[in-house]
Amino acid sequence: MNSKLRRTSSVVVVLILVLAGALVQPFGGNATAGPNGEGTLQGTWRVQVTPINCQTGAPLPIPSFSALDSYASGGTLTEVVNAAAFLPGQVTPGLGVWSHTQANAYKAVWEVFILFDTPPAVPGFPFKRGVQRLMRDIEVHGDQMTFNGTSQFLDTNGNVLAVACASGTGTRFEDVAGED
Repeated sequence: MNSKLRRTSSVVVVLILVLAGALVQPFGGNATAGPNGEGTLQGTWRVQVTPINCQTGAPLPIPSFSALDSYASGGTLTEVVNAAAFLPGQVTPGLGVWSHTQANAYKAVWEVFILFDTPPAVPGFPFKRGVQRLMRDIEVHGDQMTFNGTSQFLDTNGNVLAVACASGTGTRFEDVAGED
């Protein structure tokens, strides 16, 4: 009788573990497709952004710039940009969301607050106080990414002032100490 009870208990434990795994899988399925998240968007990326003509896709005579993009488990993202087009302290870090669409493809959308107008005496694009909304289509291949994106510049009332486009590449930020 004791061995029958043990066998039944073992079967129940195995069933509980299988059901728990089935319930957890939908929430973590997109987060880690490979070892240590390789081949997925999740993680921090060094990104190089090139402004392009929205109609032709040709690079614009505007310097490319770098950013650090961090895609967290659960679908949130943070971006810190290093673009000479913005004055020091003019923009906040970007905050938003990302999702897996299919295979190696992802979509992301985030916003950055533009805290003050670019003074008239400063050359370049005259940014206005408001919001920059960025949308990006991303392809990930191992520790490399490519993307195309669109930015909308909105005033404080949400009116679109300008639209810009960009393409770019990224490399997964690796542990520089060589430790896991």
